[in-house]
Amino acid sequence: MHARSILVCHRRPLTAVALPSWRWLFAISLLVLCPVSRGQSRGQATSQAIGWVDSPKGEGKWYAHWGYHRAEYGRTNLRLVGPGIDLTFHDIKATDMPAPFDPKVHLNPAAFTIPQFNARIGRKIKDGITFPGALWISAGWDHLKYKIPHALHEVSGYIDQSTYDLEPFDWNWRDYNFEHSDGMNFVRIAAERDWTFGKAARTRQTWDTANQRLRWGIQTAASLGLVLCATDVRWEGIRTKHYWSITGWGLSTSVGAWVQWGRLRVMARAQAGGLNISNSRFLASNDLSGETPITVGAEADLLDASYARHAMTFLEKGVTLAYTFGRKGGKAADERIRIAPSR
Repeated sequence: MHARSILVCHRRPLTAVALPSWRWLFAISLLVLCPVSRGQSRGQATSQAIGWVDSPKGEGKWYAHWGYHRAEYGRTNLRLVGPGIDLTFHDIKATDMPAPFDPKVHLNPAAFTIPQFNARIGRKIKDGITFPGALWISAGWDHLKYKIPHALHEVSGYIDQSTYDLEPFDWNWRDYNFEHSDGMNFVRIAAERDWTFGKAARTRQTWDTANQRLRWGIQTAASLGLVLCATDVRWEGIRTKHYWSITGWGLSTSVGAWVQWGRLRVMARAQAGGLNISNSRFLASNDLSGETPITVGAEADLLDASYARHAMTFLEKGVTLAYTFGRKGGKAADERIRIAPSR
């Protein structure tokens, strides 16, 4: 009896080890899965504790935009200097040269750069910390156009033997014209700051959801750049059409209101600044139009040395469409969205 009891006691542990029950299998499964479960719970608990969630889609690090505008210019003096000519037009109020919307022009890849346009590409430098938004550096140009209106203008100076002292000059369209019609291009670099609204301390219940599909805000910017002009002149009935050349410099500030859905952004913007054009073309020995008789020798040198000089303030108002790109779908620490902790 005693020996049989001992045999039974020895057999029970062997049976337990060789044939584990479903309880043992369940316990082993928990041990295998436990590290993963603990890691996920810790991450979720940490996010809830600090009140942050990852955005589902990374924001673009680059943008490209295109748009059209209208421009206004402040009053200025225009000085024309050439062979036997030194004439200053006082208090000139120039106009822009907008093109009416025409699908054959605005939607034509071969002609859509003819109207007054804005083109830029930008790179995000830093996301806002104190204020929601981002800092961008961009480069591009504003294709402005500038035209002296045909009217009686007050002038000073001389033309050959004729002198003027604040006297009227008939700037009629048959004999005289001065315009930067192929472009008074303000090629500039800019520092831009986005001020994004509805982003800080928001909850999932607000219209500006955590996935940032719909956003809106204000953009401010400061710019500095060069001015490249392609001038078209008519003087005493003879036309001179010039190539593009660097003619001066400019600076500006701008402010715009924007709405963004996903990666597309529409912005209405106003830009104000000043342009100093100190070496624009006036007369020439030959030109692009083919209307000017070709001149050679010393007379040609005098014609090619002629110039126009003026400086003005400007106000530009327009609408642009932008697309952000780069870092598609990637999460990043600088793109986390703060929300109120759930209760």
